[in-house]
Amino acid sequence: MAYWISVLLLIFCGVILVIIELIFVPGTTVLGILGVVAMVGGVYVSFGSFGNTTGLWVLAGTITFSILALVYSLRAGTWQRFALKSSIDSKVNENEKSDLRIGMKGKLVSDLRPMGTAEFADKLYEVQTSGNYLEAGNNVEIISLSDNKIVVKPI
Repeated sequence: MAYWISVLLLIFCGVILVIIELIFVPGTTVLGILGVVAMVGGVYVSFGSFGNTTGLWVLAGTITFSILALVYSLRAGTWQRFALKSSIDSKVNENEKSDLRIGMKGKLVSDLRPMGTAEFADKLYEVQTSGNYLEAGNNVEIISLSDNKIVVKPI
């Protein structure tokens, strides 16, 4: 009885590790190799403990169970509860630049490294500098507006 439990446990854990490798952590191969080793170990124990006939039946069952488990786990819809269902389709400063113009002055709310936040006309905007580091609290002036990009320079 103890041999059957160890055989079934090794095969089941091996299949689970291979599925985890394929779906959750692809590319690492460590879990996949451990899973295959566990399945081979289970089949090896069945051959050594129960003989060739039972070992062949366990081998056939392991192959069948592995294929069915992989097909079921890779089917569309199986992992829907783990999938991200929402998406973000907004952009920074989208439709807000109409109030801004070149030469407008404002104040930095955060450091610019080279990007950060500045306040112009009581509204916050994502801005960037031309490469210089600027600390929060500095006064800045808009030098360029294009494609949702607001470039500022220190005053």
